[in-house]
Amino acid sequence: MDKTLLSPLKFTPVLKSPLWAGRGIVALKQLSGIEAVGESWEVSGVPGDETAVSEGPLKGYTLRRLTEEFGADFIGQANLERYGLDFPLLIKFISADGDLSIQVHPDDAMAQRYGKPFGKTEMWYIIGADAGASLCSGFKHDLTPEEYDAIMAEGTLCDHLAAHETHVGDCFFIPAGQIHSIGKGNLLIEVQQSSDLTYRVFDFNRRDAQGNLRQLHTAEAREALNFKAREEYRTAYDDRDDTHIVLERHPEFTTSVMHLTGAFERDLTDVDSFVILIAYEGAATLRTDGGHTATLKAGESILLPACTKHVTITPEGGRFSIVETYV
Repeated sequence: MDKTLLSPLKFTPVLKSPLWAGRGIVALKQLSGIEAVGESWEVSGVPGDETAVSEGPLKGYTLRRLTEEFGADFIGQANLERYGLDFPLLIKFISADGDLSIQVHPDDAMAQRYGKPFGKTEMWYIIGADAGASLCSGFKHDLTPEEYDAIMAEGTLCDHLAAHETHVGDCFFIPAGQIHSIGKGNLLIEVQQSSDLTYRVFDFNRRDAQGNLRQLHTAEAREALNFKAREEYRTAYDDRDDTHIVLERHPEFTTSVMHLTGAFERDLTDVDSFVILIAYEGAATLRTDGGHTATLKAGESILLPACTKHVTITPEGGRFSIVETYV
């Protein structure tokens, strides 16, 4: 198919409202008629929750169909060889009005033992935090599996988790195997592998709408957990305006942040991948080397196909902030 059709692509998000859903996404996206949204799946190829192109000549196309039709021009040659027709990333906004369960995700090897293609390594970038908001990421200290069993039996798990007060601009890398929990009052961008494999370790003895205790995945979580602590869990970076700042670079994804006050040209010549831009402040016009123009505003995400090698981002009337990611 003619790759000139591959303009910057927006998708219709999949909105989810779990028990802990907040109002941050509702406000960010200026949604009407919706009380609370916990997750907005912005770009997803997860079976059953696929997002489709929302406008233009490719309206209705899923990520799989785009890869089938356009191959490396859409997803990148290395990604096509590595992942085939499986889109490798899942992009979300998350808004929490309650604490999420304490959980862990498997790595690729464990996921494949259970018949799934990907594990889940992820990254959180905080774009809103109430006063005193926090999250848990990792253990405070190394544990042995036997010590972990003992604290689970005692009911003292929370005493051994590393808690972090959150502020706008904080970034946390969550590799597969690392225990974690998003706390009440956080609004964040989540970049992750394309997987919905989550093992609940503990859920504060909460009950669902039917009064049942929520399911835990005790054996699977123990198998997935990395019991080693890290010295620092928060990503260190030099936050400046009008530059491209790399946050995390890993085999699963690379993430960056940009705060722009004037026109900025992003050179993607060396990036053999689609690129996703997730906006959370202001608005901008995008112009690509393919002659395409698009608008992007806070609460929206847009995918630049791999054949895009240059994009000029021009803020409209103020500071424009985005998280960028690619594989």
